[in-house]
Amino acid sequence: MTKDDIHLQKILESKEFQDTMKLDKLSELSNKEIKNFIETTPLYTWKEFKKTNRTSLQIDEIDSFCKTCDQIRPFHDMRPRGSGAGMAIQPLSSGTTNFYFTCVSCKKEYLLCNVEQVIDNQTIKIQKFGELPRKAIDRDKLLKKFFSNDSDNYEKAVVCLSHGYGVAAFAYFRRIIENNIIKLLDMIQEDSSSLANSQEIKEALDNLRKESPMSNKIEIANNALPEYLKPDGLNPLGRLYKILSEGVHNLNDQECLSRANIVQECLKFLISELSTRKTNSDRFKKLVGSLN
Repeated sequence: MTKDDIHLQKILESKEFQDTMKLDKLSELSNKEIKNFIETTPLYTWKEFKKTNRTSLQIDEIDSFCKTCDQIRPFHDMRPRGSGAGMAIQPLSSGTTNFYFTCVSCKKEYLLCNVEQVIDNQTIKIQKFGELPRKAIDRDKLLKKFFSNDSDNYEKAVVCLSHGYGVAAFAYFRRIIENNIIKLLDMIQEDSSSLANSQEIKEALDNLRKESPMSNKIEIANNALPEYLKPDGLNPLGRLYKILSEGVHNLNDQECLSRANIVQECLKFLISELSTRKTNSDRFKKLVGSLN
């Protein structure tokens, strides 16, 4: 390597350069970002943004479900704010911010949210550490039914997801898949029995049931599903096994949260497609049979 190459490599590996690259990837803390943060981010999950010239985190409006109106409604911050004429504007600093929003329609339902902010020269990090009323935890009805024999692990996984505990959520979903993969494979094999390549699919699924390295399972999984279960060539079963192979020890909370959500969505797609197809097929058989 030349001296210029060595110098360039030192620059690329320097902390200053790495910090600059990290900063370039961050979004600016806009009203839209704060709104999305309050509406969707779980408790105790940090989000980092570029520092701006904001003097406050306060925003005027969010959207939330109103129990009284029984629908998503705009919630506004209706607290009186003094003009403070002549009062110096204090710069935004590390500390806490309290949000209070009220439904604009019924004026009864409210959302109280406490946020901690940590600010340095270039970035601002925020996390929710309190919220009232407590959000209801969504449980997918289809998955809840499918995992009825493993309901304790599914309940723990959903609770961990809702609170941003990514590693724990991932671990529970991994255990759920390991406990229920044979049940899922049975559904796939039953559905594929009428397809032209049913024997090929059966052999691939039988191989998946055997003990083998996870890398082999991923390769087998890519050939195990009928084409209609692989939209645009994407393979949810292969994705599930790939996630399992990575393990909980190599991922941080945020990465685990992302992967746990992928696991849940892949399972919803597979189970929904298989169950709907079977229901429609059975109904069609009855209709055809009634023509006699």
